[in-house]
Amino acid sequence: MNTKYTELFDLDKQNNMRKFFLEILGPCGKVEKYPKGAIISRDIEKQLYVVKTGAVNISICDIGGEEQMIYRLYPGEILGEFEIFSEVSQNYTLQFLEESTLWKIEKDKINEILKDKPEYYNYFMHSMSRKYNLSLIQSGFNKFYSSEEKLIEFLLRICKIREPNSTVNIKIEGYTHEDIGKGINVSRIGITNILKKLEERSLVIIKRKLIIVKSVENLAEYRESIRKNR
Repeated sequence: MNTKYTELFDLDKQNNMRKFFLEILGPCGKVEKYPKGAIISRDIEKQLYVVKTGAVNISICDIGGEEQMIYRLYPGEILGEFEIFSEVSQNYTLQFLEESTLWKIEKDKINEILKDKPEYYNYFMHSMSRKYNLSLIQSGFNKFYSSEEKLIEFLLRICKIREPNSTVNIKIEGYTHEDIGKGINVSRIGITNILKKLEERSLVIIKRKLIIVKSVENLAEYRESIRKNR
């Protein structure tokens, strides 16, 4: 597995960040509730969204309506930190994978809090640096990796996020083949075919909206074998 994942998804740092946004910053905002399956488009610039409950896919769209999923947010994770500090607006599409609750916090309120507690900037920096480094890694995958390698890296990354202290029988739930494809720029059919291949090699177990990685080490070794044989 890419050792950068261990640094990016340090469990203590992640838990401290989520705790801050859930327990300290989030409650300063206004609650918004969304049903499962809701899809909204938002121009983000002067507000921060904190996920209180649920799960949300965040995507961007080009002028022709083509969608690219960039990440999935869970409780304690945020949307809008880049826009608040850069003062550059960005339009995002939010798709709610389950009934979800967000806190919406205006920029003026955040500035007021940070003025009194400048040490809170560290939590925003952690969130931004994590997303930035992930985007760099993803750009490299899109440029240099085959579709099979990109899917394997996606699985390894989610394993590290979900179960940082486990290496066997890790469950990756809630992702359709289409979701994964949008995230790594591979067709849905391509994802299905690659997963079947990995299952035939006894690296994963595939069920409806559930992928079980049997061994992180074996999956990482297989990925390396693909690269050497290219």
